[in-house]
Amino acid sequence: MQRFLSVVISLVIVAVSAWIGTQVADFTQAAIRLVLPLPDIDLDATISRAAMVHLLVAGLIAFAIAAFFLKDGLFATAARTAKQVYFWGAAWGVGSLYLFLMSSNVFPHDILVGAFVIGIVLFWLGYAIFGRDRDGIVGRFLSVIGATFKLLLKPLTWLALLITITPLIAAAAYVVSQDFRDAVAEFRVKQNVSVEGDWMTVPINTKTQLLQPIMARFEPGDDTSLYVLERAGRLYRMRYPDDGTKELVIDFAERVGEVNLENGALGFDFDPKWGEDGRRFVYVYYTSYGEGKQVNYLSRFDLSAADPAARVATRYDMIEIPRPPTQYHNGGHVEIGPDGFLYLSVGEMELPDAHQRVDKQLVSGIFRIDVLEQGGDVSMPIANQQAAGKTQGYYIPRDNPFVGEPGALGEFYALGLRNPFRFHHDAETGLLWTGEVGSNVWEEVNAVAKGGNYQYPYNEGGKPTSFKKPGKVVGKETGPVYTYQHTAYDRSVIGGIVYRGTRWPDLTGKYIFGDNYSGTLWAMPAVNQKVATVEVLGQATKFAQRGFTSIIEAPDGRILITLMGSSSAPNGEIAELVTKEGGVEQSIGGGGAAAAAAGADELTEASIRESYVTNCARCHGETGYGDGPDKALMREAWGVEPTNFHTPEFKAKDRAEIVKAIREGGGAVGLSDGMPPWTGVLEDKEMEAIADYVRAMPSE
Repeated sequence: MQRFLSVVISLVIVAVSAWIGTQVADFTQAAIRLVLPLPDIDLDATISRAAMVHLLVAGLIAFAIAAFFLKDGLFATAARTAKQVYFWGAAWGVGSLYLFLMSSNVFPHDILVGAFVIGIVLFWLGYAIFGRDRDGIVGRFLSVIGATFKLLLKPLTWLALLITITPLIAAAAYVVSQDFRDAVAEFRVKQNVSVEGDWMTVPINTKTQLLQPIMARFEPGDDTSLYVLERAGRLYRMRYPDDGTKELVIDFAERVGEVNLENGALGFDFDPKWGEDGRRFVYVYYTSYGEGKQVNYLSRFDLSAADPAARVATRYDMIEIPRPPTQYHNGGHVEIGPDGFLYLSVGEMELPDAHQRVDKQLVSGIFRIDVLEQGGDVSMPIANQQAAGKTQGYYIPRDNPFVGEPGALGEFYALGLRNPFRFHHDAETGLLWTGEVGSNVWEEVNAVAKGGNYQYPYNEGGKPTSFKKPGKVVGKETGPVYTYQHTAYDRSVIGGIVYRGTRWPDLTGKYIFGDNYSGTLWAMPAVNQKVATVEVLGQATKFAQRGFTSIIEAPDGRILITLMGSSSAPNGEIAELVTKEGGVEQSIGGGGAAAAAAGADELTEASIRESYVTNCARCHGETGYGDGPDKALMREAWGVEPTNFHTPEFKAKDRAEIVKAIREGGGAVGLSDGMPPWTGVLEDKEMEAIADYVRAMPSE
């Protein structure tokens, strides 16, 4: 009976701990962010219930095992209670890890961490109150704490500890490594997402390898010339259909710097008078990040220059926006509208002072400028500058909605958008269809009109948030056309296109969009009316931030999608959306569609450096001096400094030890566990290549 009671009482303690953990989640989150910059989570009953259920199920198994092997009652002795604490830790580790990897729910790290600590305290208090093997509540409380630490002398205790800390190591790796985040997201998608639809994606770059293509456009006036922007900061030209011809147009990767999280080259378009009188300007929006500083730019490059180096030298910065170096919410789309003006979407850039304002910074909105500087009745010179940064080299369309308002930045076309990553002009209706990447609960599709206010941050998903609504709202308040709520895998909407072609009549007049994390593609009528459900088309072949990032309609009516792929191997794709019935045969890629990845894993000096910068530079620095942007985080979280690869101490290490540290983590070679294991994220030959890369760095 006492064994049964031990299980029941322990489960009650777990349930109470989970409930209290939910109540104090805000406090727990603030404490966690002192160590790891994990995102805030808007908790609801479903998330809280999932956390409790996973902890109770894991607890039931662990406590049943404890009752089988431990004959005494739960609070019989301090040692017995201390052992139950370690069983609770193991149960917490298993339940949390399962929730992290296998569940479709958002991972509630704040609830779980709070429940873990509270559970330990409740077990200790239980013995202090109900224990009878010694006198005094305080004495028993101190005794059980001492017994808990004394058990660290037992080998099995360390097994329980290892199980307990596994989710914590995973959380640290999740923060430090973009590739680890992508791998986790992709794994969760594969476990939880089964998309039933009649459409599929097939690669068309059958002969050309691409490293993280993020945007593609056809050259105006040339239906056989496809320009592809790679995230690292390179623009290429390839033939359509692909014949293996890949020409580097410009390489501004040095200007982009470190690429991680949501940074990098994000969008581009051609001049509205491309080709006229030799005019060959291209406009690119990108981030420039390094040494803990970040500035976002809209720059113009002149492609009429003789070669890539000369073209990069023509760079002219038209919009410069300094921002906090957190890397999130950059927005990122550039498009010439049917009116000949350039439209640019920019996220809120974590500049809360600029929210719901048109007189502060060019953030949190869609902007419209005249790059032709036509003047007269069409446009006028820039009247007002941002509070920080600068703008130059264009005019402001006179019919922009806030032109003439005191202090207003005339570039604003619409505001109140959190992270409008992609938008598309529907020339038939005049609307800008925009995918609005949300925070922790909602994703939105907005049909953007001139002067519209899409209500971020005081309203998301059509529902009020905790942010206060301004006393006077600028622009016309407008809600989303479609919303969906976050899960672990549907959490990052990618705006698409209104299909107006004839190749796929079933899609004509529909807005095609999807979710980057799950790879799901949807369609809905392209009318400015709120809809509750959308048509599921199918699923892309890559997920998470390796997944799709843009959709375009080709001149021949095909629907093309960029799939980024890995940051360390050129396995990105330009894919075509086709029906599953005869899909490969229908695709312009044909039967050779799979050939795009052939040889993609061949490591070059450039790809090895790219892999190092993407996966290692956050801590060790781009040049290996241990001065990466997460240096302070490593010091605070683990009490260590990132390794400097130029020191005599590092040079004395043999290659096998370095490879082992990369494969198995720092703990495997007596270093800090702040260095996570990369097995399962990087391939063996890639880890060995990185080891050789850092060993080759010059001595101090």
